[in-house]
Amino acid sequence: MTSEYYNFPLKTADLIQKKEHPHISLRESVSRMIHMVTITHFGEYKPDESLGCEIWDYDFENITNYQLFKEEIKKSFLRTIGKYEPRLSQVRVDIQVQQVEIKVTNRRTKSQITLRVDGVLTKTNEPFSYMENFFIGPLSYY
Repeated sequence: MTSEYYNFPLKTADLIQKKEHPHISLRESVSRMIHMVTITHFGEYKPDESLGCEIWDYDFENITNYQLFKEEIKKSFLRTIGKYEPRLSQVRVDIQVQQVEIKVTNRRTKSQITLRVDGVLTKTNEPFSYMENFFIGPLSYY
């Protein structure tokens, strides 16, 4: 069975030369869309500024109420995934936050976010699960 989902970024030079562009599975395509939502700040994608996640509003904040933070981020993910990923139904989002000490040149405490998205692939009625870990805070990207 040939997959109908294209790998990205698209290699436009290959498309112009009428070369076959690599394909990916439905599961991989949905995973990549969720990842894109995760790494995009609202307003960053100019054609549609509502694509993204609220988590980046907290990147340099001192979070005092982690329960409220988790609920706000969870709602943000549910809204965005619901809007931009119609291939996934019965979506559930779980957010875990833990403080991690990172040693680069000196010690820094970061918030490690574990995002888990579960649902059902609408086309195949198969269960779907996606998990990603990342850090928020200064010097998180090295």
